[in-house]
Amino acid sequence: MIPVFRRLERVVRPRWGTHFEMTKRVIGFVILLLGATLLAPVPFSHIIPALVIMLLAFAYLEEDGILLCIALAAAALSLAITAVAVWGAIEASGFW
Repeated sequence: MIPVFRRLERVVRPRWGTHFEMTKRVIGFVILLLGATLLAPVPFSHIIPALVIMLLAFAYLEEDGILLCIALAAAALSLAITAVAVWGAIEASGFW
């Protein structure tokens, strides 16, 4: 992981000033939702949410607003995929 982080640190820098104090609650809620998706007992389903959580943490630590927006978009995509999978499981079970 060290070479990956070295490449990321070349690109990531404090830019596009966001008020990180104001976004604490939003980021916390998104990480809570992503953490809930980690509870699924499906093999390899935890990899994408875990990577998104790491990306959110890296963006928050480096105070990079652009990377934070990219990470939030990736989180929305990950949560949408999880929601579709859950909806498909409910439909297939005939519970609804």
